[in-house]
Amino acid sequence: MLKAGVIATIAVLGAASWGHDGYGPGNTRYNPAETGVNASTVDRLQPRWTVRPAAARPGCEPAPAGPRAVGDRVYLLDGGGVAAYAAGTGRRLWHHAGTGLITAGPIVAGGLVLVASTACESASSYDSALIALDAATGAQRWRRTAAWTADTAIADAGVIVTSGECGTCDDARHAVTAHQLDDGTPLWTHHNEVLAGPVSAAGTVLLRRTTGKAETWAGRITTGTPVWGTGTRVTAVAANPDGTHLYLTGDGGLSARSATDGSRLWRIPKEAGDLAADGRRVYVASAGRVNTYDAGTGRLAWTRALTTPRDPVRAGGLLYVLTGKGALTVLTPAGGKVVRLRNTYTGLRTHVVPAGGRLLTTRGAEVRAYAP
Repeated sequence: MLKAGVIATIAVLGAASWGHDGYGPGNTRYNPAETGVNASTVDRLQPRWTVRPAAARPGCEPAPAGPRAVGDRVYLLDGGGVAAYAAGTGRRLWHHAGTGLITAGPIVAGGLVLVASTACESASSYDSALIALDAATGAQRWRRTAAWTADTAIADAGVIVTSGECGTCDDARHAVTAHQLDDGTPLWTHHNEVLAGPVSAAGTVLLRRTTGKAETWAGRITTGTPVWGTGTRVTAVAANPDGTHLYLTGDGGLSARSATDGSRLWRIPKEAGDLAADGRRVYVASAGRVNTYDAGTGRLAWTRALTTPRDPVRAGGLLYVLTGKGALTVLTPAGGKVVRLRNTYTGLRTHVVPAGGRLLTTRGAEVRAYAP
């Protein structure tokens, strides 16, 4: 439903492509295609529309999820399901309900909107469904079920892979399963393993064994075939935008490893936090600071003290960071200088989404679109 008095019809400012929570399968939180919201326009942004998606019924509330923006549509969790809105006006175009408790997604890829769900208000059922909806109409295109509740999902290279846990299974408490994106055909399954992070580096994903030695290894998303392994317990937090290497946490800090053979490029001891990567630099919302490192060498480029920074996002020559209780701070990526804003953005729940010439924010239950 639309909030009265704030709807304004504006021209579509360009095609958006923010289909995963962290932009794409690399979880980079970097939108290289954004040009409409930039250093010269960010101070002139005006609210264009606001929507307040309906709440799910008690016991069926999903975890907060930011907007997905692809083409001329914005996709939101809405009323226990998924809805599509016109990016220019905020008008709701379709709504698909009855998905159950959404545990992963939405992901928008290949003309589909994909969510993983499980039964609501059940402490004993771990069965889940992977549901693919037509991105244009909301009609269900395919549905696959599993005995595990999926909590992580990635779509890349024509494949969607999910992982999750089964609390009542005796032989395999965890599993990673891959399906063909266009029709849901099962491709491969690994039992007693989980995805070690929501990241694909040009088709290479990281998995972790959940029985025996806590080994982490990289495999191809299309086949599940191992590529390289490491005996350390690490988690993939992002990939370089070109897919050449993975950024990992664990093993005593933040490191970059080659996606091809796992060789370590650099390591920063004791570093951890939300991360954005634009190919030139890696921006880490660390303890009370944003620390920025050279992507190739790991050398510190600059640092900026901020109050409890989180959720960095790079787009349009700007670096967006949430601080304190959800206030938005904008910095220059090259040096960390604060960009002064006329508008005040406070109480934001999830990271901003700059896409298609708009800045999408989530404050409480409201999603608002700003444009120049």
